[in-house]
Amino acid sequence: MSGYMDTTRIPNQQLQEYARQLLVFINEYEWLTHAYVVEFFKKNHWSNLPVKWQQCLLGLTPPEIAESVMDDVTTKTRCVWPLSLLAYKATAKALSIPRYPLPEEEQEQFGNSDMGDLTYCYRLHVKPKKRHEIDNLARVINSTCSETGTRRVVDVGSGQGHLSRLLSFGYGLSVTSIEAVGCHITGAAKFDRKVQEFIEKKKRKIGEPSDTLGSHTVPPEHVVCTVNPQITVEEFLSVINTSCKQNEMDNTTSNPGGECKDVKMDAASSNKLTDEEQSSCSKSTVSNLQRDKMSCDGASSKLKLEDSSFLLAGLHTCADLGPTMLRVFAQCQSAHALASVPCCYMKMTCAVENSKAKCKAQLEPGDSLQTGGLFADDVNIGKFESYPPRKLFATNEPSAGDAKADREFDAESVDSPSNSGGVCSKPGFPMSKWVKGQKGCDVDFEPLELGCHSFDVYHNRLKENDPNLIIQGYRALLEILIQKQCPSLIQKHAGLRLIKRALGKIKKGHEIPFEDYAAAALKKLNLEDDHEASCELRDSLLPQWCNLITFNCVRQLLGPVVEALVLVDRMLFLLEQGIDSRLVPIFDPRVSPRNFVLLATKR
Repeated sequence: MSGYMDTTRIPNQQLQEYARQLLVFINEYEWLTHAYVVEFFKKNHWSNLPVKWQQCLLGLTPPEIAESVMDDVTTKTRCVWPLSLLAYKATAKALSIPRYPLPEEEQEQFGNSDMGDLTYCYRLHVKPKKRHEIDNLARVINSTCSETGTRRVVDVGSGQGHLSRLLSFGYGLSVTSIEAVGCHITGAAKFDRKVQEFIEKKKRKIGEPSDTLGSHTVPPEHVVCTVNPQITVEEFLSVINTSCKQNEMDNTTSNPGGECKDVKMDAASSNKLTDEEQSSCSKSTVSNLQRDKMSCDGASSKLKLEDSSFLLAGLHTCADLGPTMLRVFAQCQSAHALASVPCCYMKMTCAVENSKAKCKAQLEPGDSLQTGGLFADDVNIGKFESYPPRKLFATNEPSAGDAKADREFDAESVDSPSNSGGVCSKPGFPMSKWVKGQKGCDVDFEPLELGCHSFDVYHNRLKENDPNLIIQGYRALLEILIQKQCPSLIQKHAGLRLIKRALGKIKKGHEIPFEDYAAAALKKLNLEDDHEASCELRDSLLPQWCNLITFNCVRQLLGPVVEALVLVDRMLFLLEQGIDSRLVPIFDPRVSPRNFVLLATKR
């Protein structure tokens, strides 16, 4: 594939054939997508590679791995590669969608992002990665709004409102932001007020009266709401239109933030709240959710839905939220355009359900999944809260300040109506009827997780021979020690999170011997240190750590192919609804790996 993908330029049959090739290739190498690198030594993954592949790839250094395995063109190898390995790499590269942004001359279609003095305002509490993302996505959204003639944007999964704030204050768009976590909305309202104060101060300084400030001083409208894949268009419209009416009432009072309480935030981490502030957020959240529930339940009788058009936007819409946005967009007449940047495909309910089904199919007669195991039905561990009695939105991807929430994600916490019955009625993949009709279309957790890897970031680490790479070898050796003492720990996502947290507390692990690293890790996991076994593993297996890196790179070649399949399936879904779409890489993948925006406008 070359350039960005556009269904107005690609015949439907060609797009379907592309999806078929992606699916065939992924299924052909299922043994590779399901091989976790952390179990490289435990399960001897190296032996699963074809013997001729092993001979050619044995003992490569990280820079050599980057050049021979991950570079687009293999320029230098130690020996002649077998045709099967050459074909594997060439096919993976050919099927992947180009990930680097369009040339500058092609980006001119989206306008420019020169926002003048406002750059300081919308960058408050925003890290460089998020700045890069909101700058580029806001420019694309504004261009799409101009193209479709709409001036309203609904930002789904808005977090602390950084994108909404730029669209509202920077581009003068009317923005409704929807977020599941009440405290994020509280923080967003505070930042909104800071920007308003800055603009008013700036205007007064140049002598312009504050009552003539214009549309660029109108803040986003915030609503706290959770949405699941079962949402109807009527429910969705009732939420966003009720938020407008509520904000109009709030703006007539002296509190511009409405129900969002003012909270004190640490400059270094804007999501750290005191107990009192968290309590204030909780009260605000309950109030908003009660209001939203009442509006949804009485939508048909108490609320006349507005007919104003809008663009549906989402920056890194996680798990089921991305597919839900597409369904709402396709069915809602008022939704004239879509700008969706998806992520975290493995968190979709369908991925978890497919993995559960495979686990159950592999059990012996009479056996059952262990309670609290990897995909136990009765476990619900996770940062994200459920707000009864109705969930309207799936969780959005945590922003830079929400890394804790991302670390605490658990597959069992993907909560939807499908969990009770074991069938995902509205799967996030496949969405299109065409892909659903193909053999082997039920892609599960492992390949979808691989599709979310940071291919370009890892490529750069290899080129630079990052000394931290040896930690991957340490971690794979540690897995042997952990499974020897406590095999149940690695059978639970909660246990895997515990291991990740423990290892995260070991500073500069690459600078210490493996036996010291293992001792520190086992202590933090309340397991017994076996110094003799650690030294034995160090001497026998650690010299092979470069083979682990090579195996990981061979496996990672499949990541962009898996992501391409998910994205093309969504394009086919829209096409089946009579909606053309474009898939455009708008972020630098070395900064933001999930860098594709799915753009769609209705005729």
